[in-house]
Amino acid sequence: MWLTLPISCVQGIIGGLCQFFMAFFVLGCYCCQCIPQWLCCSSMGSAECGRPCILAPAWWRYVIGGLTALIAQSRSRLALFIWEWKAFGNGDHFWHGEGFWSVTYKECSDIMKSNQRRSSSFACIQACVPDLFATNILLFLSNNGPDSEWAYLRSALHSTLLDHGCRDYIDRQKKLRSLVANDWPNPKISDLSDIDKIRLTVSKCVFYMMFGIWFSKEDAEILKGWRDMAVYFVLPRLVHRFLFNFGICRVQGLRVKTVGLIEKHGLESFIMDINEKLPEKYRRTPIVKLCDEMMVNRAEQGLEWVVFRESCRIDPPVTSATNVSKEERVIKLRGRDYTMSENTLNQYVLSMANRDPSIFPNPDVFDPSRKENGAGLRVRHRQIDDAARVRTELSQALTWNGAFGTPDEAPRYGRNWTLSVKMGGPVSKATGRLTSWN
Repeated sequence: MWLTLPISCVQGIIGGLCQFFMAFFVLGCYCCQCIPQWLCCSSMGSAECGRPCILAPAWWRYVIGGLTALIAQSRSRLALFIWEWKAFGNGDHFWHGEGFWSVTYKECSDIMKSNQRRSSSFACIQACVPDLFATNILLFLSNNGPDSEWAYLRSALHSTLLDHGCRDYIDRQKKLRSLVANDWPNPKISDLSDIDKIRLTVSKCVFYMMFGIWFSKEDAEILKGWRDMAVYFVLPRLVHRFLFNFGICRVQGLRVKTVGLIEKHGLESFIMDINEKLPEKYRRTPIVKLCDEMMVNRAEQGLEWVVFRESCRIDPPVTSATNVSKEERVIKLRGRDYTMSENTLNQYVLSMANRDPSIFPNPDVFDPSRKENGAGLRVRHRQIDDAARVRTELSQALTWNGAFGTPDEAPRYGRNWTLSVKMGGPVSKATGRLTSWN
């Protein structure tokens, strides 16, 4: 099997540079569907068959092709998604990883308004659990009702760490500006281009709002590591193996250091309170498991100011999310129908849905002054409904778990969606440039 690796590498590089070959490597012989897909050595067939060893070369070829395409698209995920979308025929779906990706505004919105079935998957690929990701993080839990593990865990996290009505939380918000200002003497607007400084400041702000402790630079460096190492989380296990688990080892070290940070500052009581609020069947044993999971379960953030809304629309911090198809369905790829079985991974692509020209005219233009009402907007040449007509364009922009203007319609939308703007105000004011904040 390993003897095929060199030719898989060559074929993968070709596929990553040519859309036709990428589609061929994924779909197999899509010109003649009389032959079963797995016999055509396709990566889709490999995924549908559970990735058997006999089809490993097809999977290697595809993964190498995907990495090549990402590099060729200047490592831009949005550019990669658009490139793959074109490779599969510019339709409502394309294939990536081990599942199909939905790109239309309507389908993405409908998914987020539903109770989503989830699995331990990331970017439509089985996640590296537990060696890279902790188990049972919110991202992997299905929101299938008020008695679900997701509902209990999320409620416990919010009530313990992000209670907007709590006096301590309100006081922290008021003190945030002075803390940032003390950390940022003689600010300049050019400082906002210092990525490391921004990440350090945001890390401090998030954990201050949660725990009430303003961490030192050394401690904040550990927290910043979660953003610095984000690149490792999107890589398939196969790539980690080829890199001798370098990324996995770094993340594992970060997880240990983060738990040590909680112990250093005596914050174990917060973790125990959250665990006690969970029904017995959902409690973590040992409790350190919950602490480990919380590092990825950190505050779900949203933005309220129009400039940030438009920034989030045109370049969303979270470009897509994975759910699991609840039923068998047929999608069209390169003009042909393909049946996706129940439990197939399905990614909804916010970064492409937010560029739907029927919802956002001139979608590639950054325009915070988008019209104040939805009159005249059309969805696929049909007049939109009365409720949508009164919304602003930006209120329809999709974030990770729902639209800005209708958060109550999306079950996974965080009630703490204003946390980012509450932190963004003090950070921006600390530069001395922005004097007014909504």
